[in-house]
Amino acid sequence: YNADMTRAIPVNGRFTDRQRAVYNAVLRVKNEATNMLRPGTIINDYNKEVGLIMEKELLTLGLIDSTDIKNQDPQNPAFKKYFMHGTSHFLGLDVHDVGNFYTPITEGMVFTVEPGIYIPEENLGIRLEDNIVIQKDDVFNLMRNIPIEADEIETLMNE
Repeated sequence: YNADMTRAIPVNGRFTDRQRAVYNAVLRVKNEATNMLRPGTIINDYNKEVGLIMEKELLTLGLIDSTDIKNQDPQNPAFKKYFMHGTSHFLGLDVHDVGNFYTPITEGMVFTVEPGIYIPEENLGIRLEDNIVIQKDDVFNLMRNIPIEADEIETLMNE
């Protein structure tokens, strides 16, 4: 079986204020998205809901504004400028395993949760990714022991 995980690190060992703000925004989206995965969830619908969470974070970061949201094309939402991929994909025999995004997920399935914010005009990109096993009433994060908080990453970088 395959796995797929991502962490973002500051090259000099410390996040700038802006990097930390973007990092923490991505982490909040990842945590909320993870909490949404339960049996019965339809990944296509889930990706749309995560997009709304991301939209709020992008507003807070000043990357989009209410006019962008008001004028957005439903087929190309405003958040796609900075988060252009899906939140989750199936894991299994292949890193991007086959699966139907339009049928309810069931206990025992394994998914990534991998939101990101990519800001080309700032030469900044943050993606955080964990592998999640769907359980009856909760999820099991296979990456739970791998540091992910910004302070934990900085500590590792400076040891």
